[in-house]
Amino acid sequence: MKEIIRPAVVLLVITAVAAALLGAVESITEGPIAIANENAQNEALRTAMPDAASFTDVDAELTGTISLIKEALDANGEPIGYVIVANPSGFGGAVPTTVGFDMNGVITGVSIQTPSETPGLGARATEPEFMDQFTGMTGTLAVTKDGGQVQAITAATITSRAVVSGINEAYTWFTENGGAN
Repeated sequence: MKEIIRPAVVLLVITAVAAALLGAVESITEGPIAIANENAQNEALRTAMPDAASFTDVDAELTGTISLIKEALDANGEPIGYVIVANPSGFGGAVPTTVGFDMNGVITGVSIQTPSETPGLGARATEPEFMDQFTGMTGTLAVTKDGGQVQAITAATITSRAVVSGINEAYTWFTENGGAN
Protein backbone atom coordinates (compact mmCIF):
# COMPACT_ATOMS: atom_id res chain seq x y z
CA MET A 1 0.00 0.00 0.00
CA LYS A 2 2.91 2.31 0.85
CA GLU A 3 4.19 1.80 -2.70
CA ILE A 4 1.06 3.45 -4.09
CA ILE A 5 0.44 6.19 -1.51
CA ARG A 6 3.95 7.66 -1.45
CA PRO A 7 4.18 8.29 -5.25
CA ALA A 8 0.60 9.62 -5.23
CA VAL A 9 1.46 12.11 -2.45
CA VAL A 10 4.64 13.18 -4.26
CA LEU A 11 2.70 13.67 -7.48
CA LEU A 12 0.02 15.65 -5.61
CA VAL A 13 2.67 17.95 -4.07
CA ILE A 14 4.37 18.48 -7.44
CA THR A 15 1.09 19.36 -9.18
CA ALA A 16 0.04 21.66 -6.33
CA VAL A 17 3.36 23.53 -6.52
CA ALA A 18 3.11 23.73 -10.33
CA ALA A 19 -0.47 25.05 -10.11
CA ALA A 20 0.56 27.66 -7.55
CA LEU A 21 3.47 28.78 -9.73
CA LEU A 22 1.24 29.00 -12.82
CA GLY A 23 -1.27 31.07 -10.85
CA ALA A 24 1.47 33.42 -9.66
CA VAL A 25 2.89 33.85 -13.16
CA GLU A 26 -0.61 34.51 -14.54
CA SER A 27 -1.33 37.18 -11.94
CA ILE A 28 2.05 38.84 -12.58
CA THR A 29 1.68 38.89 -16.38
CA GLU A 30 -2.05 39.72 -16.54
CA GLY A 31 -1.56 43.50 -16.27
CA PRO A 32 1.30 43.81 -18.78
CA ILE A 33 -0.57 41.60 -21.28
CA ALA A 34 -3.70 43.76 -20.97
CA ILE A 35 -1.62 46.91 -21.52
CA ALA A 36 0.11 45.35 -24.54
CA ASN A 37 -3.26 44.33 -26.02
CA GLU A 38 -4.66 47.83 -25.49
CA ASN A 39 -1.58 49.39 -27.10
CA ALA A 40 -1.89 47.02 -30.08
CA GLN A 41 -5.56 47.93 -30.47
CA ASN A 42 -4.80 51.67 -30.28
CA GLU A 43 -2.08 51.26 -32.89
CA ALA A 44 -4.50 49.38 -35.16
CA LEU A 45 -7.10 52.16 -34.74
CA ARG A 46 -4.51 54.83 -35.62
CA THR A 47 -3.34 52.83 -38.66
CA ALA A 48 -6.92 52.44 -39.88
CA MET A 49 -7.81 56.12 -39.32
CA PRO A 50 -4.57 58.15 -39.18
CA ASP A 51 -6.33 61.55 -39.22
CA ALA A 52 -8.37 60.85 -36.08
CA ALA A 53 -7.55 62.70 -32.88
CA SER A 54 -9.66 60.34 -30.77
CA PHE A 55 -12.11 57.45 -30.92
CA THR A 56 -15.39 56.83 -29.13
CA ASP A 57 -17.28 53.59 -28.72
CA VAL A 58 -20.36 53.16 -30.88
CA ASP A 59 -23.30 51.63 -29.08
CA ALA A 60 -24.45 49.22 -31.78
CA GLU A 61 -25.32 45.58 -32.07
CA LEU A 62 -22.26 43.64 -33.14
CA THR A 63 -23.18 41.20 -35.89
CA GLY A 64 -21.32 38.47 -37.74
CA THR A 65 -17.62 38.60 -37.00
CA ILE A 66 -17.60 42.30 -36.06
CA SER A 67 -16.15 42.72 -32.57
CA LEU A 68 -15.62 46.48 -32.23
CA ILE A 69 -16.98 49.69 -33.74
CA LYS A 70 -15.51 53.09 -32.96
CA GLU A 71 -16.37 56.53 -34.27
CA ALA A 72 -13.30 58.52 -35.29
CA LEU A 73 -13.25 62.17 -34.25
CA ASP A 74 -11.10 65.09 -35.37
CA ALA A 75 -9.39 67.50 -32.96
CA ASN A 76 -12.66 69.47 -32.61
CA GLY A 77 -14.63 66.37 -31.64
CA GLU A 78 -16.39 66.20 -35.00
CA PRO A 79 -16.96 62.76 -36.57
CA ILE A 80 -14.69 61.98 -39.52
CA GLY A 81 -15.49 58.30 -39.96
CA TYR A 82 -15.64 54.88 -38.37
CA VAL A 83 -13.16 52.17 -37.49
CA ILE A 84 -14.53 48.64 -37.45
CA VAL A 85 -12.86 45.40 -36.38
CA ALA A 86 -13.98 42.15 -38.01
CA ASN A 87 -12.57 38.68 -37.38
CA PRO A 88 -13.20 36.61 -40.52
CA SER A 89 -11.93 33.04 -40.74
CA GLY A 90 -8.73 32.47 -42.67
CA PHE A 91 -6.71 29.33 -43.28
CA GLY A 92 -5.40 29.09 -39.71
CA GLY A 93 -8.21 30.75 -37.75
CA ALA A 94 -9.52 34.27 -37.25
CA VAL A 95 -7.81 37.12 -39.10
CA PRO A 96 -8.46 40.24 -36.94
CA THR A 97 -8.98 43.00 -39.52
CA THR A 98 -9.32 46.66 -38.50
CA VAL A 99 -10.60 48.96 -41.25
CA GLY A 100 -11.28 52.69 -41.25
CA PHE A 101 -13.88 54.43 -43.40
CA ASP A 102 -14.25 58.16 -43.90
CA MET A 103 -17.77 59.60 -43.97
CA ASN A 104 -18.01 58.83 -47.71
CA GLY A 105 -17.16 55.16 -47.28
CA VAL A 106 -13.61 55.43 -48.59
CA ILE A 107 -11.11 53.18 -46.81
CA THR A 108 -8.59 55.28 -44.87
CA GLY A 109 -6.45 52.38 -43.71
CA VAL A 110 -6.35 48.71 -42.79
CA SER A 111 -4.51 46.92 -39.99
CA ILE A 112 -4.31 43.18 -39.49
CA GLN A 113 -3.32 41.93 -36.05
CA THR A 114 -1.46 38.70 -35.37
CA PRO A 115 -3.33 36.26 -37.57
CA SER A 116 -2.66 32.60 -36.87
CA GLU A 117 -1.92 32.03 -40.52
CA THR A 118 0.92 30.10 -42.12
CA PRO A 119 4.27 31.87 -41.55
CA GLY A 120 5.70 33.18 -44.81
CA LEU A 121 2.35 32.88 -46.58
CA GLY A 122 -0.88 34.02 -44.91
CA ALA A 123 1.05 35.78 -42.15
CA ARG A 124 2.26 38.18 -44.87
CA ALA A 125 -1.17 39.83 -44.64
CA THR A 126 0.32 42.07 -41.95
CA GLU A 127 2.89 43.50 -44.39
CA PRO A 128 2.35 47.04 -45.72
CA GLU A 129 2.55 45.84 -49.35
CA PHE A 130 -0.73 43.99 -48.81
CA MET A 131 -2.52 46.30 -46.36
CA ASP A 132 -1.71 49.59 -48.10
CA GLN A 133 -3.48 48.59 -51.33
CA PHE A 134 -6.87 49.01 -49.63
CA THR A 135 -6.42 52.71 -48.81
CA GLY A 136 -8.63 54.78 -51.12
CA MET A 137 -10.87 51.88 -52.16
CA THR A 138 -14.60 51.92 -51.63
CA GLY A 139 -17.55 49.61 -52.10
CA THR A 140 -17.64 45.84 -51.98
CA LEU A 141 -14.23 44.36 -52.75
CA ALA A 142 -12.95 41.07 -54.19
CA VAL A 143 -9.53 39.58 -54.90
CA THR A 144 -8.31 39.59 -58.51
CA LYS A 145 -8.80 35.80 -58.75
CA ASP A 146 -12.50 36.47 -58.17
CA GLY A 147 -12.65 39.34 -60.67
CA GLY A 148 -11.93 42.05 -58.12
CA GLN A 149 -9.37 44.77 -57.56
CA VAL A 150 -7.45 43.39 -54.55
CA GLN A 151 -4.13 41.71 -55.32
CA ALA A 152 -4.07 38.51 -53.26
CA ILE A 153 -0.96 37.35 -51.44
CA THR A 154 0.77 34.72 -53.57
CA ALA A 155 -0.04 31.21 -52.25
CA ALA A 156 -2.32 32.70 -49.58
CA THR A 157 -5.59 33.33 -51.39
CA ILE A 158 -7.65 32.04 -48.44
CA THR A 159 -6.11 34.63 -46.12
CA SER A 160 -6.52 37.36 -48.74
CA ARG A 161 -10.18 36.44 -49.20
CA ALA A 162 -10.65 36.45 -45.41
CA VAL A 163 -9.29 40.00 -45.13
CA VAL A 164 -11.51 41.14 -48.01
CA SER A 165 -14.47 39.39 -46.36
CA GLY A 166 -13.81 41.26 -43.09
CA ILE A 167 -13.55 44.58 -44.93
CA ASN A 168 -16.78 43.85 -46.82
CA GLU A 169 -18.56 42.94 -43.59
CA ALA A 170 -17.38 46.21 -42.03
CA TYR A 171 -18.46 48.14 -45.15
CA THR A 172 -21.91 46.53 -44.99
CA TRP A 173 -22.31 47.63 -41.36
CA PHE A 174 -21.13 51.12 -42.31
CA THR A 175 -23.61 51.50 -45.18
CA GLU A 176 -26.52 49.98 -43.24
CA ASN A 177 -25.96 52.37 -40.34
CA GLY A 178 -26.04 55.70 -42.10
CA GLY A 179 -22.74 55.68 -43.96
CA ALA A 180 -22.17 56.13 -47.68
CA ASN A 181 -24.46 54.18 -50.01
